[in-house]
Amino acid sequence: MALPIGLVASPAGAATVGTTCKGASGTATFSPALPIVGATAKVKSTVTIKNAKVTGCKGGGVTGGTFSASLKFTVANNCSSLLAGGETGTKGTETITWNTKKTSTVALALKGVKGKVTQTNATGPVTKGVFAKAKQTGTLNYTLPAGACTKTALSKVTFKQITPIVIK
Repeated sequence: MALPIGLVASPAGAATVGTTCKGASGTATFSPALPIVGATAKVKSTVTIKNAKVTGCKGGGVTGGTFSASLKFTVANNCSSLLAGGETGTKGTETITWNTKKTSTVALALKGVKGKVTQTNATGPVTKGVFAKAKQTGTLNYTLPAGACTKTALSKVTFKQITPIVIK
């Protein structure tokens, strides 16, 4: 599964400058919700993240901020396929608003970590704003609400980073 987060930047015309952030957390919602385990129906969900936090940043003149993202599954999934490590092809745009009030836009892609069904790598180039032309990398871990995928469709998860979010 893939969940977003982006960070790193470089001023236009300068050598790539970056940042490393120790904390990132938030909630991601799925629309439509992913059908429960055992369902045959599969959907291409849109994943939305609003006002998630990024903290503990060092470098590039930033210390933290908030981010939002809109990402789309390009491969239809349900809870069974997602929890089995199925490919989602999740891609979209993430916008980070730094503590300096400047922004970075990231062409974000989420890709599951082999053998770790609740982890996703969040990577992509910074396409404009602070740290343009740099690349974001990091790994997130997500938690499903009680009963999600077994009793109810999966409509949201919470996430926290497990490796630093790096933009270089």
